[in-house]
Amino acid sequence: MAGVARSLAAGLAASSLMTAVLMTSELRADSLSDIAAAAEAAVAEGRTLDAVALGDRFAAAVWDASPLAVRKAVLVDSEPAAFGADTPRSDNLFRMDEEIHLYVEPVAFGWKQTAQGWETDFVADVRIADTSGRIIAAHKSFAEFRIASPQPTREVFLAMTYVFGGLGPGDYVVTTTLHDRIKGDAVAFPTSIGIR
Repeated sequence: MAGVARSLAAGLAASSLMTAVLMTSELRADSLSDIAAAAEAAVAEGRTLDAVALGDRFAAAVWDASPLAVRKAVLVDSEPAAFGADTPRSDNLFRMDEEIHLYVEPVAFGWKQTAQGWETDFVADVRIADTSGRIIAAHKSFAEFRIASPQPTREVFLAMTYVFGGLGPGDYVVTTTLHDRIKGDAVAFPTSIGIR
């Protein structure tokens, strides 16, 4: 299945601090309910800045504790260039050998610290099947996404471009499996397409 993915890109929006990664081990030990209770108390006492900081800690703790997931995976007309700048394609129909662009927003992924800042570490597999489930082709580890940032951010998108050479007319399900090598998680998401 040569040429399954001719062009792959990863994007990163402006950095927004993900406080969980920067917390001390003592703060990591707090349970979600403890952090939520402390945030509620701060709100009730009018300590706005404390409440916001605790809310950030809560969101970060949920992110760290949750398995990898995909918030959004949509077909788009061209390769997306920025987080949130996805204009969904009007249909899922393509000509033979036409580029298929997919905008993907993963959530609850890990960051690792590097000498230059922070980095993600994703690898993707792809499988294409007909609507009866018969696998036409599959490719393991067809793409890697290492996104660098000065600080961890939650606003990350992946831009994938597939070209399925020689795929005949019909309806298909493209299943992409995204692996987060930092957290050791994986998530698969299907995309229905038609070749006309």
